[in-house]
Amino acid sequence: MTKTLSFDKKYLNETQQQCLDVIESLGIYELRALARVFGDSSPTTLKRADHIKIIMEKIISGEKLRPIPLRQGRPFKELSNIEGILKELSDITGKDYCLKNTTPVKKTESREIVFHQEEESVLKQKLFAVEARGILVERNENEFYLVDQETNRLVLVKKSMDNRLNEFDYVVGTAVIMNEKKDYILDTLKYINYQSQEKYSSKQSPAQNTFKFDKSTYQFGTRYLIKTSKLLNTPEKIQNLVKEIKSNKVVPILLAPNVMSEDILSYENLGFANTIFIRYEDDICEVENAINIALNHIQRLQKLGLSSCLFIEDLTTIMSLFDVAIGRETNALGHNSEVVEQIKNLYLLAKKDEKSHTSIITTFDELDLRDQTYVTLIYKISKILN
Repeated sequence: MTKTLSFDKKYLNETQQQCLDVIESLGIYELRALARVFGDSSPTTLKRADHIKIIMEKIISGEKLRPIPLRQGRPFKELSNIEGILKELSDITGKDYCLKNTTPVKKTESREIVFHQEEESVLKQKLFAVEARGILVERNENEFYLVDQETNRLVLVKKSMDNRLNEFDYVVGTAVIMNEKKDYILDTLKYINYQSQEKYSSKQSPAQNTFKFDKSTYQFGTRYLIKTSKLLNTPEKIQNLVKEIKSNKVVPILLAPNVMSEDILSYENLGFANTIFIRYEDDICEVENAINIALNHIQRLQKLGLSSCLFIEDLTTIMSLFDVAIGRETNALGHNSEVVEQIKNLYLLAKKDEKSHTSIITTFDELDLRDQTYVTLIYKISKILN
């Protein structure tokens, strides 16, 4: 009978506590990659604490790592610095957690979340102040970070800045340089979840239940298709729709892939409250992170009772990029099963309750009908905005 470990910080020995300190210091990308090595089969859906629990229980048990991939057809996606993290854990425990003796795997680079030590002499000068906005991701028990959605710049956010902040909140503020390495830290907070920080509260006036588009009235809280391959093809039409959604006290959010740097301003001019971009030049694995961020952010808004409308551009491209990022075999629908499940999770966000509602509007053109997953999971369950 397999023994089930109960991970409790109170009973950790010195070596195990040192391992925990290393693991808790990791950014979200590093933590996911490390969790995969230690046998986590659902790194994009579990919470940070769940990843840590899986890793620590494996370390506490003393068992060896199984060769990667854990099963045929599911190779591991690692960061460039994962070997260094594993070596550090190996040095602490005296065990060999390194990957050199495991099955060769496909390596995919990902962005490292690294911030150097704050320097008070630099920080107090408030140099190179810039506006920063993005969705918070937990870095450790004292800090969040965000990736600025216009510049792609990393910004450190202290939890002590405002005790109302939670992971996956959307914030806007002013960031300044905090050391000679030119790392940025959020210095002032202006908005939390699309509300002024002075007046921030989840107790908002109820959103309207309907919206108008091209002289027709539609219900919020469900899924729609809009006939265009790219939102920038009909900017005025999209601007009017976004404006209409905002006027009904609903937050419009955009998720778009393959965004060229010269098009970012054009997308910003469409009027969305929040834009989650997968830039053309980004590492391929950023698509997985973008979907996860969008999903968790909207779940956070739902928990707060805030209504939102997620626009998704070119979903077939998003799914194809996701396939490549994971690097696994496709199923009968033409995409990897994990991709299919995550897209289903995304579309299950659309719903209505007594407090709020969530809607999803996806672009659609004839080429999308060649994708069986799109036809089965999106086209057949969505209404078309005429």
